[in-house]
Amino acid sequence: MRTNRALLASARAANPAAVILYKPHPDVEAGLRVGAVPDAGALADAVLERTDPVAALDGVDEVWTMTSLLGFEGLIRGKRITCLGSPFYAGWGLTDDRAALLPRRSARPTVAQLVHAALIDYPRYFDPVTGTACPVEVAMARLARGDLPRPSRANRLLAKAQGLFASYAHLWR
Repeated sequence: MRTNRALLASARAANPAAVILYKPHPDVEAGLRVGAVPDAGALADAVLERTDPVAALDGVDEVWTMTSLLGFEGLIRGKRITCLGSPFYAGWGLTDDRAALLPRRSARPTVAQLVHAALIDYPRYFDPVTGTACPVEVAMARLARGDLPRPSRANRLLAKAQGLFASYAHLWR
């Protein structure tokens, strides 16, 4: 499975009577990544352009994906997830995996254990106030209180430069 159109066609073929909603990837919608499906409306009942993907999850029973984090968000929310690619959350017995996957360890985590590993154990968090590494609880407290330092002018310029260069990502991918 290598294209969004093939993903959509596979979902339709496996679920001919289902109401299928297609949510294009935000990077595709912004023109930062290839993968547009011009005839998506021929395969899907509705195309959810510029739609909040998390809000869309509330209205679906199942998510079909190749590698999207939307599948992880759906897994957290108790949705059935069918993976036609190999995202990090596939291969643990929590999803319907239809791609050839590399073998995982024999552990069979729960969704809560996978979420803990992906969001708490694995990442390293940085405290923007002290400038040092911090535990996840400090990062969450900063976000909850909103006591984050305002980005400097240099930071804003860097963000704008990253946005400009993002449209050339095909050169280094």
